[in-house]
Amino acid sequence: MAKNDLDLQALSSQIKERGETWQAGETSMTRLSPQERRTRLGFVPPPGAMSLEEAAHGGKSLEGFTAAAAVGAPPSFDLRNVGGQNYVTPIRDQGGCGSCVAFGTSAVLEATLRFAAQDPNLDVDVSEAQLFYCYGRNLGALCSTGWSPDAALDQIAANGLGFEQSYPYTAGDQNCTGLDAGWKARYVTLSSKQALSGAAIKQWIATRGAVTGCFVVYDDFFAYRSGVYRHVSGNVAGGHCVAIVGYDDTQSCWICKNSWGPGWGDGGFFKIGYGECQIESWFGPYGADGVSIVEQPKAWSGWYSEGGVLTSEVEVDRNAYGGLV
Repeated sequence: MAKNDLDLQALSSQIKERGETWQAGETSMTRLSPQERRTRLGFVPPPGAMSLEEAAHGGKSLEGFTAAAAVGAPPSFDLRNVGGQNYVTPIRDQGGCGSCVAFGTSAVLEATLRFAAQDPNLDVDVSEAQLFYCYGRNLGALCSTGWSPDAALDQIAANGLGFEQSYPYTAGDQNCTGLDAGWKARYVTLSSKQALSGAAIKQWIATRGAVTGCFVVYDDFFAYRSGVYRHVSGNVAGGHCVAIVGYDDTQSCWICKNSWGPGWGDGGFFKIGYGECQIESWFGPYGADGVSIVEQPKAWSGWYSEGGVLTSEVEVDRNAYGGLV
């Protein structure tokens, strides 16, 4: 067995014995050592939320299944294929740094802006580096400690978030050393948050865009290749945050975008069962926050949302909506 200590053959047998259908195998993560894998996590529960230990021992979410139809949402929805259009930005790789919160949050902002604009080609690529190495760093977040999406959202709302070209991401602790002084030429801000839970999360995804989810990662998750993941075996590795970009009531699962590169999972994406690993319940009674996103460009023709209608105008805010756990 390789240095990673994951017995993939035994895991596949356990999955079959448990009657699960997801596929395990070698991935970009299983090739790493246990310590290297843990550095690709990075969720720290905010004050008042369940600790990692409580979440790990809490089992599945206590909230019962509610069909999307109960809130008028379709039985399945995937932002990667809405009438043949993909509103999700490409898979990224956070590398050897516990910056998953920055990547999950950024992925939500990007997908939300594209979906609100009904433009799958909208050029939106916000800066994970600014979010983690500037705002996170100011609050004590390091690659070795991680962060929480609550704090990340507050920082975006208070200060705005620039685009990738203003501070390109590389893995490794930085004290905001790469930020372009002119980053406010184009940036996003948040103007409000709305608590969501249960089927309301599905309604939000189907009408307004992605949400972020944080969950407990067990060793078997690193070997995920395809199917609907449900924890089978292995120890707790840590907490992780991703972007939830869809759901499927037939398979009882969320569809998620990860930040471990396209060599992990199903091209970088994964499905996880409802309630599994506290994916929608880590923060207690509410599993998601809906937020208003405002993109503020300078001197170009854009669009804005007013009463649900997108209108063209020059030098105006570009308003969109999204949800965040």
